[in-house]
Amino acid sequence: MTSEIPEFFVQAKWGKIACISCGNPKNSPILLIHGYMDTAATFITILKHLPKKYYYVALDLPGHGHSDPFPMGPIITQAHQVYAIHQVIEHLKWDKFMCMTHSVGFILGVLYNNLYPDKITKMVSFDPVPPISTYLAPYYILNMWYEHSYEEFYKNYSRWKMEKERDYTYEQAINLIMKNRKVNEEQAAILLSRTLIPVGDNKYRLSWDPVMKKLTAVPMTEDTFIKIVTVNAPPMLVISASHDSTVEFFKRKGAKIMQKIQETMKNLTRITIDGPHDLHIVKPEEFIDKIIAFFDSPVKTIAKL
Repeated sequence: MTSEIPEFFVQAKWGKIACISCGNPKNSPILLIHGYMDTAATFITILKHLPKKYYYVALDLPGHGHSDPFPMGPIITQAHQVYAIHQVIEHLKWDKFMCMTHSVGFILGVLYNNLYPDKITKMVSFDPVPPISTYLAPYYILNMWYEHSYEEFYKNYSRWKMEKERDYTYEQAINLIMKNRKVNEEQAAILLSRTLIPVGDNKYRLSWDPVMKKLTAVPMTEDTFIKIVTVNAPPMLVISASHDSTVEFFKRKGAKIMQKIQETMKNLTRITIDGPHDLHIVKPEEFIDKIIAFFDSPVKTIAKL
């Protein structure tokens, strides 16, 4: 399946941004944005279930998959990633498009929508509450956020190069993904399809740039964040997972913020599916009909699904 999906590259100032596509470029476009330490491969499973009448493009964010990393130096923020998304949209010359996101990809999508308004016409988001839960950490506990993000980043500066050169057997890499993502072996192989780099002697390295583990948010207050999500927002379909392993303190904060977003946005529909954070990989067939109905509905007549 992975070898059948065309790949192309967008040239940015710091290097290339890798993208995969599916469908006819003349059809209505849909951009797919992956989450934390992931790649465009996260959407391969669900692409099998989506209608062919749309044109899908998924990017590897810089430092992920086949995309070049940002230059080594200062800590990278989500604002850098939003600019990378903008580079892809400029390359594709899309005036308007729909969007599908997973996890932290939701944050990037709403930031992009706020900075480049009226381009995203609809958004489907898989399980955005966990990243929402921790996004406002600077606002709640600034000292802990600063230590976790900035102090640890520079204290361990030499470690990032060592991590990048760590070798794995194929089985070790598969088991790592199965454990961390709660997926089966076949699904783990798909997730790793854009990440494994052969280095000889049946060993591999992971293409993720280790510094992306310390990707930091754009600091803002809770009210500002809610305004960014809700002001001039496109119709949204949020598909939440029932299993949330977030620390209880942040879980409560995330639930509260999501409730405020729902109360503010009349064009938001939210459903909950029994499953883990990667529900779009492990059981897309349970809600694919909701997604198709949402994409197919005229913008002005979208109702609660």
